[in-house]
Amino acid sequence: MRAVIFKRITWCALLLIIVGTEAQAQRRGSTRRRTAAAADTTTQPSATPDNTVVNPATGNAVAPPPAGAPDATPLRPDGVGTPVVDTPRKSLRVDGITAKNSVRDRTPLPYDNIREDDKFWEKRIWEVIDIREKMNLPFQYNVEDENGVNQLFINILLNAIKTGEVEAFNPIDDRFSTPMTYAEIQTKTSGEERTVRSIDPVTGEEKMVTTRDEFDPRTIVQYKIKEVWVFDKEAAALKVRILGIAPMVSRINEDGSLRASIPLFWVYYPDLRPVLAKYDVYNQNNDAASMSWEDLFEMRFFSSFVVKENNAYNREIKDYIKDGVMRLLEGQAIKDKIFNKEQDLWQY
Repeated sequence: MRAVIFKRITWCALLLIIVGTEAQAQRRGSTRRRTAAAADTTTQPSATPDNTVVNPATGNAVAPPPAGAPDATPLRPDGVGTPVVDTPRKSLRVDGITAKNSVRDRTPLPYDNIREDDKFWEKRIWEVIDIREKMNLPFQYNVEDENGVNQLFINILLNAIKTGEVEAFNPIDDRFSTPMTYAEIQTKTSGEERTVRSIDPVTGEEKMVTTRDEFDPRTIVQYKIKEVWVFDKEAAALKVRILGIAPMVSRINEDGSLRASIPLFWVYYPDLRPVLAKYDVYNQNNDAASMSWEDLFEMRFFSSFVVKENNAYNREIKDYIKDGVMRLLEGQAIKDKIFNKEQDLWQY
């Protein structure tokens, strides 16, 4: 008797479970149908009597452009295909404890005059500044100041060339013989201008616009400098004069390996000094104690290695030494030779 009662209870429980499962499935199906119907009604733009269309994303009425009007004005404020002007964004409040002096009227001190007859000894060398070294981290400072001017060193050079404050020279040689325009620099960094077809996503108007690739200034990781070390016998001191600065661009092989690093353009450093005196250098130890870029170069607050000295064959170190470590040692030997030249002139 107990077994019969237990079987009946078991069958009743299974029947209740099946009925409940079917009811739940029916409820889910009806909910999905109602949701799909609501989605269909919301995705279809509703037209109003005044020939406007309701934007389903915002719910606002939008007037469509007149059909067959080729000269319709784009609804976007900047237009499509028109390059947006990258104007500096000035700070509207004092970004700090006190307001900084925005008048950049600093003038570099003139060099001491060295007569031709007082040049007892002279050595011309070429060095490379690698901004990935720890001492050269200020060259990577990529922020904007209160006036919205970018502080990256390569951007300072390009902006000075663009505004005509300094003239660039073609890297065909390092004697500053062939001037180079800003348009030519743009062609080398961003490629040739090309005309492409663009469609306005709002008006649907088709235009032919001129564009070019965007230049990434972070790809410049080395700078080449040309300088002269001279011993002034009147002042009895060894002095250095930087003649030129050139950003280096890398040329990559098809397999991704580095083929060569070549100068992008040359800038005559004495002409660049007034421009560099206007820009501050980032000080990672004290933001209040800043100096200008002109001070950084004149006080030699950078790390570099020699890649060439003036020689009879006009060769760089890499042309006769293949090992990288031996090149660095040879460049350091050239620096030591210059240092010892001054020390050997004194008697103790």
